[in-house]
Amino acid sequence: MGHKPHSPNRNRISLILKRLLRSWHRGFGIFSALFVLLLSITGVLINHSHDLAIDMTHVKQAWLLDDYGIKPPAQINIYQTSPLLASSDNLVWVDKHLAVEASSTINGIIPFGDIIIAIDRDNLYLISAEGELLEKQDLSTGLPSGLTSIAHDSHIWINTDSGSYMADEDLIEWTQTTPFAPLTWIAPLPETTHVTVSNQTQEISLLARSHHLTWERVLLDIHSGRFFGALGPWFMDLVALALIFMSLSGVYLWVQHKPKRIKRK
Repeated sequence: MGHKPHSPNRNRISLILKRLLRSWHRGFGIFSALFVLLLSITGVLINHSHDLAIDMTHVKQAWLLDDYGIKPPAQINIYQTSPLLASSDNLVWVDKHLAVEASSTINGIIPFGDIIIAIDRDNLYLISAEGELLEKQDLSTGLPSGLTSIAHDSHIWINTDSGSYMADEDLIEWTQTTPFAPLTWIAPLPETTHVTVSNQTQEISLLARSHHLTWERVLLDIHSGRFFGALGPWFMDLVALALIFMSLSGVYLWVQHKPKRIKRK
């Protein structure tokens, strides 16, 4: 028994459907091509972010930091210009290298021999000349609390809410006492009297802002669509739906144009 011929109406509907699908398939393909390329490139970069050091590379473009709403530090202090010793809020910078992320705002930085000493409200940090944290002291190690400033003569001194303390030669024991001669408590260099200080303040401001944003984070936001605002993820969802439609319509069109096999008698 032979196959029944298709009705004219069914053939007409099939032809119209194929024309529509072919047109939509082409339109969705053009629409999504750029985003497929974007997703592919960002996906490869994210997959190899550690190998390419993208996860450790910080964004230094001011306009991009502005777009993310990352504001400049509230307080930037330059304590020495060469080599650079500076603080931005709770961060300590040694020659433009982030040395310490402290628990609170930095109250002083001072070079002492071949090390650097920084203090915040309740901690003292010993830092190498290369900007590596060597040791952290706090109340549990015998350090007084409420640190406000730091100075040195032949010894290191710290001023606190309860008075002045002098350290021993090993910077371990702290003795509350009164200095024989007035001490010069370390203070930031005035920005208004030195061009170098002003320039370095701007550099530290940018470094401090960039500390909060890596290129890996930017790539992840582009990949997910969050980079493009609140509607970005929804737009990327539309791109994904367009790709699904292209896949299904492509298979359908291929099946419709697939050459039929000739049955052998």
